[in-house]
Amino acid sequence: MLNAAILGAGFIGQSFIEFALEHGYNLRVLDHKSCPAEFDGRLTWVQGNLSSEEAVRKVLQKSDIVFHFISSTVPGDVADEGGELIQNVVETLHLLKLCLQEKVSRVVFISSASVYGVQPVLPIAETALTDPISSHGIHKLSIEKYLQLYKYQYGLDCKIMRLSNPYGPRQSIKGRQGFVAIALGKILAGDAISIRGDGSAIRDFIYIADVCSALHLLAITKVKDSVFNVGSGQGYSLNQVVEGMEKITEQRLVTSYVASRFVDIPASVLDVSRAREQLGHVIKYSLEQGLAETFAFHGIKLAANSNPD
Repeated sequence: MLNAAILGAGFIGQSFIEFALEHGYNLRVLDHKSCPAEFDGRLTWVQGNLSSEEAVRKVLQKSDIVFHFISSTVPGDVADEGGELIQNVVETLHLLKLCLQEKVSRVVFISSASVYGVQPVLPIAETALTDPISSHGIHKLSIEKYLQLYKYQYGLDCKIMRLSNPYGPRQSIKGRQGFVAIALGKILAGDAISIRGDGSAIRDFIYIADVCSALHLLAITKVKDSVFNVGSGQGYSLNQVVEGMEKITEQRLVTSYVASRFVDIPASVLDVSRAREQLGHVIKYSLEQGLAETFAFHGIKLAANSNPD
């Protein structure tokens, strides 16, 4: 049984909690919200923030692995750079010091493909130069560097997941992140799906179940490398994603095109060969399968040949 601390119970956090409980983890969770009823009695839940040393120590106690999912920014935010730097980078530094004190064996951190910025060659390998163009990407990369420092200076084992564009059940359809989730919210509300630019921007979409399996492998696998891209390894334009939604629902969806933002990278597709070769991570869900699972979760009627098994 793995004793693990999970910091942050948003979309990815709650999805991984469900996965981890099914795979025999003993969990302690830190989040600013109260424990959802479905997890009550199945884990230790500490309501608090990363800024609270007392709360953080409670979840780190007797934990072998720490999953760090907390982030206060998303790409495109108009950031209070100073405040966000404290909430993301400085508080993570405090966390790492506590991990050393509590004898944590490994830290698994969710970073982002945004650390790469605009790249001339696709797919993007972990060896590509990092050049983030958003505060979100800068903060993620800064945390990566401190994790590497703690690895080399103190021997703290760390694994970094550079994640592409996750989607699936539990992602907020009223949030400000995730093209699939935001589009779903528009469909359910009877509104037009907003597409930035002309819809040709290419992204690497990965279904949340495939993210959870990668997180598990990062926790249990002994490998030398610290940084791993996690995505589908396939690129789809936003227009193609909408076409996929139309295919599985047999509906003609209404779209509207709006101006791009400065952080909207033209194309981002990850090279996931390192995760496949070193971790044994295999993508199980195609985009069509993942969309079908997500739409079914939200009660949207699917075409007869698109129903999830």
